Amino acid sequence: MDETAKKTVLRGIPYGLFALTVASDGENHALTVNWITQASFEPPMVAVALENDSNGLAMIHNARAFALCAFGPEQQGLAARLGRASARHPAKLAGVPTSPGPQTGSPLLAAAAGWLECRLVATLPSGDHTLVLGEVVEAGASHAAPFLTLAETGMKYAG
Repeated sequence: MDETAKKTVLRGIPYGLFALTVASDGENHALTVNWITQASFEPPMVAVALENDSNGLAMIHNARAFALCAFGPEQQGLAARLGRASARHPAKLAGVPTSPGPQTGSPLLAAAAGWLECRLVATLPSGDHTLVLGEVVEAGASHAAPFLTLAETGMKYAG
C-alpha cells in the first residue's frame, strides 16, 4: 500500500472536534474525539470511535451513557487540553464549567456550541479502536456558530 497516499486521503476527511464526556461512579471524565458520524434518523443515533485503552470506554460501559459536546472555533485550547492522555493528566475537567445532562447526568460543557446526550446501544471492536453506538436522548445548542474542525487546529489523527 502507498502509505503517503493513504495518509493524504484519510487526513483529508473532514472531522468535527467534540468532547466526549461521561459520569461514572461519582467521577466525571472527558476526552477529545473526532471520528463521529450520525448512524440513524429514527431513532436518532451517533457512532464514535474510541481508542481501546481509553479510560472513557470503561466508564461508558459502566454508565451506559455519554455526551458529545461540540467545540466552537474559539475552543482550540480546551480541545487540546481534553485530548491529553488521562494517565498523565487525570483531572482534565478541573476548573472547566460543566453541568449534569438532564437525561444521563453526563457532564455538559457550559461553553459547548451544542451537545448530544446518548444512551449506550452497542460497542463493536474495530482494530485499535472500539465503535460506540449511542441513541440520542437529548440535545441542546447554545449558538449557531460553526463547530471546530480538526483541520482548523493543525492536529493530525487519521492515517
